[in-house]
Amino acid sequence: MRNKFLIIFGLLATALFFTNPGQEDYSNWIGKQLKKDQNALIEIGVDLAIVPYVENNTTRKNWYLFSVYQTQIWNGKKLVAIGAFNQFILNKEELVGNVDE
Repeated sequence: MRNKFLIIFGLLATALFFTNPGQEDYSNWIGKQLKKDQNALIEIGVDLAIVPYVENNTTRKNWYLFSVYQTQIWNGKKLVAIGAFNQFILNKEELVGNVDE
């Protein structure tokens, strides 16, 4: 039984390692979230302004099986997202917090 657990754990860890999204994946994901249901002009603005802003103002903590991204927003707040399995989960509670906390 223990061997089965170790094999399953090893397979899961390997899958997490190889599907840990990178910084560029995160920036593109933010851009796609902002472009949902928008017109072409807003989509161009997101590509030209928001995506580069996110790339320059995001720190990534790589834990090899997943990553934690923190993006400082212009009003002193931050976005915190966790990336794993080529997906991102936005922590909405952190959105109300202050960067200096």
